[in-house]
Amino acid sequence: MFSYKKIVAIVTSVLYIFVNYDFYNSIFHEYTNDRLFHTTTYLGIVELVFFIMLFLSVFQLENMETKKKGDKTRAEKEKEGKKDARDLTICFLIFIAGLICINISRVILTSSPYINDIASTASSYTTFIGGTRVLFIFSSIMLIFIAASRRNALLIIISAINFIISIMIWLDFDANVTAIMRIFIAILAIIYYFQLKDGNTVNANKKYKIKSSKKQIGNNQ
Repeated sequence: MFSYKKIVAIVTSVLYIFVNYDFYNSIFHEYTNDRLFHTTTYLGIVELVFFIMLFLSVFQLENMETKKKGDKTRAEKEKEGKKDARDLTICFLIFIAGLICINISRVILTSSPYINDIASTASSYTTFIGGTRVLFIFSSIMLIFIAASRRNALLIIISAINFIISIMIWLDFDANVTAIMRIFIAILAIIYYFQLKDGNTVNANKKYKIKSSKKQIGNNQ
């Protein structure tokens, strides 16, 4: 992962800790609706950027599932690489769509008691909110499989905790406990970014292989 991206990712993770701490405090204080609106909005924006940066780092990691399958031709490797990138992109889009819907519903339900009352009585609102939460659960499961394919322990733990959070949101328990869990995710993400090296990424490996092949060709000549 390039240094400037790593810096942005770490800064975003630190901000993610602060906005979740602010959301945690809002559970125990009688904030105004305006304050709650800003708190949940900031949380949604930072959370969106946080997971975008996390997915960008995952795009750079090599899929260990395809690597362990043995020797393959160059065409087969390129085909599997394109398939892996396509699957990861689909998961990314579904996850971000679910995350946006979750945060919009959080902002509305938390900062507007009127909408909260409507959502609890009107079937259309209930269906929409429930559907977005199920979508977020599904995308969280996909993230676990992707993390497992990268063989990165911290990434697997982050995705597993995020799955637990998605279940708690579906059960309507998005409160102090989920805020603490998101803070823990941010701390793990910071450690994860510090451990990432350019040598562990797909692009770096490809560059190394290209340079090595060129040297071998030059030596043969």
